[in-house]
Amino acid sequence: MTDLERLPFDRRADPLVSAHAAPELRTLRADLLRRLSVVAAVLALLSVVATYGMSGVLRSAAQNELRESLNPLRVEMQQSLTRDMQLIRGMMGYVRANPDLEQAEFDLIAKDILDGAKDHVRNLALARDLTISHIYPLEGNREALGLNYRENPLQWGVVKQVVDEDRIILAGPVNLVQGGLGLVPRFPIFYRSGAFEERRLWGIASTVIDFELFLRDVGVFNFDKTMKLAIVGRNGDPQNDEIIWGDETVRDADPVALAVVMGSQGIWRLLATPRDGWPGPLSSLPWFALGAVLIFCAFTLWSIALHRFARERVLSNSALISALEQAQAASAAKSSFMAVMSHELRTPLNAIIGFSELLETSPRASKVWDNADQYVVDIKQSGQFLLDIINDILDLSRIESGRYELYPERYDLISLIHQVCRRFNQPLSEKAMNLELPSKSAVLEVFGDRRATQQILINLLTNAMKYSGRGTEVKVTVLQQDDDRVEVKIADNGAGVPKAKLAQIMEPFVQISSSYARPAGGTGLGLAICRSLARAMDGAFEIESDSGQGLTARLILPRHLNLHG
Repeated sequence: MTDLERLPFDRRADPLVSAHAAPELRTLRADLLRRLSVVAAVLALLSVVATYGMSGVLRSAAQNELRESLNPLRVEMQQSLTRDMQLIRGMMGYVRANPDLEQAEFDLIAKDILDGAKDHVRNLALARDLTISHIYPLEGNREALGLNYRENPLQWGVVKQVVDEDRIILAGPVNLVQGGLGLVPRFPIFYRSGAFEERRLWGIASTVIDFELFLRDVGVFNFDKTMKLAIVGRNGDPQNDEIIWGDETVRDADPVALAVVMGSQGIWRLLATPRDGWPGPLSSLPWFALGAVLIFCAFTLWSIALHRFARERVLSNSALISALEQAQAASAAKSSFMAVMSHELRTPLNAIIGFSELLETSPRASKVWDNADQYVVDIKQSGQFLLDIINDILDLSRIESGRYELYPERYDLISLIHQVCRRFNQPLSEKAMNLELPSKSAVLEVFGDRRATQQILINLLTNAMKYSGRGTEVKVTVLQQDDDRVEVKIADNGAGVPKAKLAQIMEPFVQISSSYARPAGGTGLGLAICRSLARAMDGAFEIESDSGQGLTARLILPRHLNLHG
């Protein structure tokens, strides 16, 4: 007797089973073998398909990991260049006050400025009438004295741009007259000889940054063993696609790109790929093959043991599929949350750290401290932005877990709307947006939590202001649906949202690619909080929109205490 003939549900040995049951048992056995064969083929096919699908996921994860690894390098490059370019500003002010500055006097000032600077800062120089007339230290840089920029075709283009546009430009890397490869931030110096004289060009001030030493100091070479790196953007031009340093083959491997922003002086792009290449399909094939074998074995045992319970097996499959979808949804929500938070938290944190380090590392007598008040304001605003994000996340967590305390009361809804809208007068005016409100003389009482209603109104007006565009209209209307319900409608005539994506933007951490897009910032929690707060107050919240037709949000609130809830 075969193994399949000994199955627990094979009852041919039972005297109650008649002889004609044998063909049915053979049919059942054949059906089981056929099912196992189909499953084996499907699992083999799914293993191949999943292997290629997983390769994209692994590649995306590797790219994100590479970006995270490179971000400290990008920040260090930005901060180092910013510090280096600040060195010359004090010299510029002194030259404006003393246009006939002698070399000896210049040496004393330059020596003081360069004290404490990094090794990669080679010198400070002045070019009166666009000819290098002062340089410190002279040793190692003597060949540059007397260089007339007008007669140097390699540098004249950038120098002329500095003068014509009256702004700082970071040139390079360039071959230096005194030897080597360098970055040259140049600053135009204009002055007036008298109070009513027109501004005249004195010349330019510059500092030379040794490019190779700069790369060493910021730690570029620490990544050489694991990555292929390249820097793109000669003269800090974001439109320039020339590789100014690094591996020329990096473009052929679909590199990740990080922007190195140097204020108004320009932008570089840092390109990187793993030195061993991105993960391919074969890297995950053994795991999927092993998984397929294990699944096939489990399916075989499960089929043999539960063949007589087909209906229960279907229900079990349904439960497993539901559990898998929930796990996938939780994983997707986590991934979405991490992606949003990494962007939204990093931006203000970079500002806070950058301005703090600038103030910390700059001498009190430097020009940096002239702007200290503004830097403090920027730090405070960035900190407040972080606090708002964290408060949104905590509010949503408390609401969804039922720990958000409501304090229901009767209050005048019209008065609350006008009170909330007053805080938006200035930002709406700046964007030339028109806000239409219900008559202030009207009175309409509702029953609910005043603070929660205020939060909903703030979120909706903030969204309308962010996304509807300059010069658009926002209209707030209040309608009493019946004795028990009041509807607040906030409508704008902006770009709107496609109907197919309305359900998505109501979910936490979701933003779509339309007029409601990532450049506006935020975590995507605003509408989710509105919906949850409305439900907590025994109300309702819904939105209507379509592309090009604006967006309308409806908040429905009860007028009376719900005694049956």
